[in-house]
Amino acid sequence: MLRTICLALLLVSSSLQAHSENDSLAHRAFWYSSNGKPVLDGNGNCIRNGSWAALGSPSCVTEAEPEVIEPTPEAKPEPEVAPAPVAKPEPEAKPEPEPAATVTEAPKAAAAEPAAEEVVPTVAAEPTPAPSPEPAAVEPEPVVVEAPVKAAEPKVVTYSYPVETVTASILFDFDKNNLRIDQQENIEKAIIQARKAHKIFKVSLDGHADSRGTHDYNYDLSQRRINTIVNYLNLREIETNSTMAWGETKLIFNADGSENYEQSRRVEINIKVQQKVAN
Repeated sequence: MLRTICLALLLVSSSLQAHSENDSLAHRAFWYSSNGKPVLDGNGNCIRNGSWAALGSPSCVTEAEPEVIEPTPEAKPEPEVAPAPVAKPEPEAKPEPEPAATVTEAPKAAAAEPAAEEVVPTVAAEPTPAPSPEPAAVEPEPVVVEAPVKAAEPKVVTYSYPVETVTASILFDFDKNNLRIDQQENIEKAIIQARKAHKIFKVSLDGHADSRGTHDYNYDLSQRRINTIVNYLNLREIETNSTMAWGETKLIFNADGSENYEQSRRVEINIKVQQKVAN
């Protein structure tokens, strides 16, 4: 029994040694993957390397199981795409007629050989001038719009109307009421001065007489002198507003206390005017 076991071990050892040598020779002659399996080509044959002929053309280890390649998951079928419409073949383009040759052929004679072709020299086309550069666009200058100058607000001017009185004393001769020529000039000066004012709004006259004569006579004489001046002012388009006859009640005296008869025979003109004065 023991002998039988030893013989079996010896056979297994010899078999393993031969198999190991065979594997080493095959691994040097063929390509193997990293997991020790031979690499096969598309026909299922081992792929030889450059040492295959030098090693005595060993055979691939058939006992080795070929590399099992796990099947890849089947890809889902893509939706069918309708075939593109087949374009109709375009008609063949007819060959364009060849351009006329620059060489003109002489007409052939009936029985003679063709004459030598006359070559017409071609004229070189003039070079096309280079396009001139377009002028640079001129940017318009910015228009400066000046802000409108605000007009100065007019200054408010106020006015006042003070009242003034223009006076004149018109003298008369003794026991007379007619206007003397030299006294007419005094009336005109008063009228001119009054008309320079803004407005004439009141004219008053006071008539007087000297002390010679009776009281009633002198009163009547002073009234007649007033009437003379009123008529003259009417001719000058000046209306008289009020009159007063004083007779001999307001006499004029000299410095020594004596009566001044010439100054007492008079008519006093008082013209009230309104001036216009800017404040």
